Amino acid sequence: MTIEVSGGAGGVTARHEDMRSHAGVLDTAGDEVRQWADDVARVALDESVVASALLCPAEAAAVGVAVADASLSMITLSTRMEGSALVLRASVETYELVDATRQQVLEALDRAGGFMLGLALPGLVLGSGLVLVTSPALLAALGLTVGRDPEGALTALQETLFENPWLLEQLTQSAPWMVQGLSTSVMGSPLSWLLSGGTWPTSDYESAVAGLVALGGLGGGFQDLGDFDPVRVAEHKGVAPTSVESIFDQQSSLGAAGSEGQIQVVRVPGPDGSSSWVVQIPGTQDWSPVRGDNPVDLTTNVNLMAGEQTALQEAIAEAMHAAGVDPSDPVMLTGHSQGGIAAASLASDPGFREQFNVRSVVTGGSPVARFDIPDDVSVLSIEHDQDVVPMLEGRENPDRPNWVTVERDASDSVELAEQGYTVGAVHGTGVYAETGAVVDGSEDPSVAAWRAANEQFLAGDRYGSPQVDRYRLEPDR
Repeated sequence: MTIEVSGGAGGVTARHEDMRSHAGVLDTAGDEVRQWADDVARVALDESVVASALLCPAEAAAVGVAVADASLSMITLSTRMEGSALVLRASVETYELVDATRQQVLEALDRAGGFMLGLALPGLVLGSGLVLVTSPALLAALGLTVGRDPEGALTALQETLFENPWLLEQLTQSAPWMVQGLSTSVMGSPLSWLLSGGTWPTSDYESAVAGLVALGGLGGGFQDLGDFDPVRVAEHKGVAPTSVESIFDQQSSLGAAGSEGQIQVVRVPGPDGSSSWVVQIPGTQDWSPVRGDNPVDLTTNVNLMAGEQTALQEAIAEAMHAAGVDPSDPVMLTGHSQGGIAAASLASDPGFREQFNVRSVVTGGSPVARFDIPDDVSVLSIEHDQDVVPMLEGRENPDRPNWVTVERDASDSVELAEQGYTVGAVHGTGVYAETGAVVDGSEDPSVAAWRAANEQFLAGDRYGSPQVDRYRLEPDR
């Protein structure tokens, strides 16, 4: 099993920072050498050298030549150092400008292409329907193929998408703009603008999702209503995670039957009696667009992606207070799918960070690239090439020294060999636990640096018995 690692201590941005650091060293050294050149030049004007010129003019002249030569050499060296520093800084700025421009161009193409496809979609569907109606043989062959083995046809489609992740990526990146184009085509621009709450058409991702929330709200969907109270579960089977693999094993446990609407808060003792905390948030459990009794639902999903505060986030904070998390205690937030979105959103929230000392975030199968997580928070994001969910934000995770992204082609997965190679199965927590085991054994420098920086959260019972609490988020009636 192989993985691809970007970001972190060995990432491009880290190397850019090294280049800036080297430029600073060269600049400082150049200033020092220039100062030495000035000091050497003053030797020629020393009183003893000037006085000796009367008695030993030839020797004094030789001193002057030597001083001038040394001073000029130092000035030349200083100029080269400062010039190299300037080139290094300019190179970094150029690299970053090219990368940013490339990303902006690609996103603009996705937006334009998706919007135009959405505009054309009704016509394409109508045209395809006409072709089928006017071609009885083609219609009969299609009906026979699907009707004979509908499950087989669906499996074949899923396997095709699994084997062509580029197609999934292109579709998901264009999806927000495709929906806007379809809305404009069906309802017209004025009505589309009105029903989307005045946000469509837009080129901003969060506004695009906010328009979807407004549109769904017309039918009572996507309304993040009600408060939820964390109630401690008296008996549970949760354990303290001690590795990346076990983090996702616990995520699987949170998604098991009977654990709906629960989060896990773990206190990990330190060698000096201090406490570190691991907060684990599950993925989506209720796919109804209408809010029910479980806030781990589709409504929370779309509101998080729209950049809104949610009832789930508030309930998580209350559970952490109830568990005894002190504002100074270091906290790791972990989550799969929606849980990772919630973790990244909380780490990006200044109000939440005022309450808790968030030091680390671990996500699996989560679209988190657009969250503005601070540079002093360590991030590990695991994604599968064939998993559509982490593609939903339409952007690659940032390459930053604090953010490690691990990507894996899951076609060699043992889990999937048993479940089937489908885009649904590849999103499962079991497959992410399998990838977590690969991360645990990786010698990649970025991954190794991440493990060293997060050892305190995965110490388990090394320094004492962990406190493992689960809280069910129940509606406040």
